[in-house]
Amino acid sequence: MHSAPAVTYPVGRSYFEARLSWSVLGLAAALLSLGWLGLDHAGWRQILLIGTWLVCAAMVLRSARRSSTGVLRWDGQNWHWESNDKAQAGMVLPRLDWQAGVLLEFRTTEHRVLWLWLERCAEPLHWDALRRALWAGGSGSARQPARAAGDA
Repeated sequence: MHSAPAVTYPVGRSYFEARLSWSVLGLAAALLSLGWLGLDHAGWRQILLIGTWLVCAAMVLRSARRSSTGVLRWDGQNWHWESNDKAQAGMVLPRLDWQAGVLLEFRTTEHRVLWLWLERCAEPLHWDALRRALWAGGSGSARQPARAAGDA
């Protein structure tokens, strides 16, 4: 089987991830409010639930600010993540695919894990090429980076 052709794809903040996170957070707030309405007074359990919701909201905000931005590149043999003038080789593991977007787990050769949300709207002309590169080889899409001479 031939390898998929080289492709470079920009990665930025994901609108899908943001909508999903804020929707779940909004749903949790609505359920919390409904539960609160049936109470005569606030007890420690309700205070704990509100505190938990606030921690989750802070995590969503932090995640939005720290979302990975850079370029994912397939050179025909290996995957590379380039961000802030730093390039890292690694392998990709598609974890969620909804046709207009993909959630990838990118594992660097140093065993660091990055979660990348890619969307068709970032670069529509290269979307199909990216998907071919991701899925080339079927279940073998988790492509290990080639080892440099001397690595053993």
